[in-house]
Amino acid sequence: MTTITLDDKVIKEVIAVGHYRNAQEAVVNILTDYVRQHKKEPTLFDQLRLNEEAADDQLAELFERNKDTGRNVEL
Repeated sequence: MTTITLDDKVIKEVIAVGHYRNAQEAVVNILTDYVRQHKKEPTLFDQLRLNEEAADDQLAELFERNKDTGRNVEL
């Protein structure tokens, strides 16, 4: 547990504006929101992107024909 000293006037105003029950709830919620907003989350593009180390092999596999389709096609 960490102890932080805050100005009573400021914390009372934060509690009133944020409609918190007490100072602890206010500080915990404010810090949690801050971390959530500033945390580096990968974008959807980054999540879908192939890993650089395996990109060549995996990319080639995407374009290979599936030989187990059960169809025999002769040209």
